Amino acid sequence: MSATDTTTNRQDGAGGGVRTDLRQTLERLAALEASVDAPYLTATVSWAHVYEQPGRRPGPDEFSQAAGRLVDGPKGRGEATTSLQADIDRIMAYLESDVPDEAQGVVFVACHANGVFEAIPLGVEVATSVAVGPTPVLTELARTMEEHATYAVLQVDQREAKLAFITQGRRRREVDMRGKHTTTAEGEGGWSTSRNQDRAEEQVDQFFSAVAEHVEQALRSRRDVLLILAGEDRATHALRNALHQSIQDRVIGTLNLEMRSSAQEVVDASQPMMDAAEREREMRAVTDARDNAGSGGAGATGPEDTLTALQTGQVLTLVMNDDFEADGWADFTMPAFGLGEMPDSHPLAGDMANLTAVQLSAEMVRLAIQSDAEIEIVQTDVPVSMDEQMDIPEAGAERPRSEAAMALDEFGGVAAVLRFGLDANQSTANM
Repeated sequence: MSATDTTTNRQDGAGGGVRTDLRQTLERLAALEASVDAPYLTATVSWAHVYEQPGRRPGPDEFSQAAGRLVDGPKGRGEATTSLQADIDRIMAYLESDVPDEAQGVVFVACHANGVFEAIPLGVEVATSVAVGPTPVLTELARTMEEHATYAVLQVDQREAKLAFITQGRRRREVDMRGKHTTTAEGEGGWSTSRNQDRAEEQVDQFFSAVAEHVEQALRSRRDVLLILAGEDRATHALRNALHQSIQDRVIGTLNLEMRSSAQEVVDASQPMMDAAEREREMRAVTDARDNAGSGGAGATGPEDTLTALQTGQVLTLVMNDDFEADGWADFTMPAFGLGEMPDSHPLAGDMANLTAVQLSAEMVRLAIQSDAEIEIVQTDVPVSMDEQMDIPEAGAERPRSEAAMALDEFGGVAAVLRFGLDANQSTANM
């Protein structure tokens, strides 16, 4: 059975206006010019329903209250306040009528004074928050991009295969392949039955080969997409052997799923496996940065060395705990960035009027995007079961942290894998 003996049907899955091209969106937003006098408003708004209360979404009210506190804050900044209020009004108008049905959260980047307004609906929930600064805060979008990256699930039996691409917990596209089997193992007995059996097995093997070819074609241009096989052991084992080694290397596990499983059942069964793969990838990134840190090594640890490497375009992968925070400063006219509180004098002999305080984690993420670095936002919380969620922790008790987060804590919560090593005499970002 050749590839022509297999019928293929492609279907677009649920989309609903949710943004999935987050890398392109991040690159565009990271390239926006800094605006100190009229800062950007970055808001994340939960669009999830309250459990067992359909129709009630607290996110918009939470945003309205937080945004109101921003407007009622510093006085005497007419242009900034006018721009900020216009941004808030436009976000509220969007929330009232324009949120796609499938969205679970929306990220906004707005600056009325500079003509910037971008609403980014997501298929996963985000916590409601607001931030104001000279550049957009892109950390949540970066986290969503890498935490909920597209992956593929291939369901297979001896006659049919379905290749589904899943992004942000939703099936986005599916390829359905069916073999045109013409021989069965049934017969009148004896030599004829044996011949039919051999022919039937040969057709199944040819079907698996055809499916493997389709899968390789579909994944060839999607180099970062991981693959999960689903079906009976015999089918998944045979198909895995038929795949090219480069595709086999992307298989992270197998599931026992029937072909008739619904799209949501496939997502529910496969997502924990992807979550586990993401935790392993985070740990590998932390280990690579730690083991290669040092003079001339391809690793940097701690805010100071990591920021230095980001400014010189040396970072291959930025690794940051999701709760990392640090004070920083910037001179966007140079541009230059530093760690710590605002200095008394310009570290690079520039104009003090150009220095402004920044949220260092946000600037690190923005610099990483600008230099086309990968970003790993390490999940610090350890997943707990429903029974554990019901247990009320003692007052003041610390939440358990993931292994990768605790390893990164030793370096202040941030590190990097480098394209090339830091020079021993290289100036550091605290200057």
